[in-house]
Amino acid sequence: MKNYWYIGDIHGEIDLLDSLLGAILKHDPERITFLGDYIDRGPHSRQVVDRIMELDVPASVLMGNHELMLLSAYEDSPSVFNPMELWYRNGGEATLQSFGFSGFFSFQSLMEEHYLDFFRNLRMSDVAEVGAGKRILATHAGISPAIPVADQLLLKDFQDLQQYMTDRQLDMEDSFLWARESFFTGPEKLWKGYMVVHGHTPTFKLKRIAQEENYTHYQFVGNDLAIRRKGEKGEVVSVGIDSGSGFSGRLSGLGFFEKPAKAGADSLHMRSITVSREDIFPRDLGPIGA
Repeated sequence: MKNYWYIGDIHGEIDLLDSLLGAILKHDPERITFLGDYIDRGPHSRQVVDRIMELDVPASVLMGNHELMLLSAYEDSPSVFNPMELWYRNGGEATLQSFGFSGFFSFQSLMEEHYLDFFRNLRMSDVAEVGAGKRILATHAGISPAIPVADQLLLKDFQDLQQYMTDRQLDMEDSFLWARESFFTGPEKLWKGYMVVHGHTPTFKLKRIAQEENYTHYQFVGNDLAIRRKGEKGEVVSVGIDSGSGFSGRLSGLGFFEKPAKAGADSLHMRSITVSREDIFPRDLGPIGA
């Protein structure tokens, strides 16, 4: 049975990643898509990057806002105010230590080129056609109302994004690497024709926001997954899979399984796997809907 997997924010937690990859690879996936935020906060950012680079299955590796902060600090990007301080405040020191640097200036002068190439070549988005013509759009934080999806899909890498934001005088916080409330409350027509899979906002945080703001269009699977539907029982239009690894000690993957014996959207089923430091939690989430 063909299956496609998405992995949420890892943040330097190599043991969680190894456990999750071990469970996913048992399904012989067609492809694994990583949603960004491989670094910062956790103690093993370098090992996470190494593991992704050496993976022996087809993979699509996206940029997260933490990789954006690293590159902005490295290049002293004018698009981010005081980029070094911003990165440090968001866990960058753990990444420097993981790569063996005692401080920021040694990082700037001694970072190995193949790691810089990894960060610079991270993709902005990924589209996969699965099941009965269903298109899954993967991006780190979701969809930004400031950037039409058609434009987003044309952006290939960090340089493209920088140029786009500069030309339109947008802040990076307006991008699909940072979006939060504007995506959570935005109308589904912003990404019409796609189902969005994203990370960036830990589910426990999104759940709290949903309770405070009375979001009725979200269903939560513990503190691991945030599923948005058209109506209470309608088609799934987005799934957030950030389990907050650096805070919760949990990491989630979302899988889509094609069932060729059935026609229509019901032939595409979702499963998830969440790992903790002690256990593995597989879930059958059912069909994605019409």
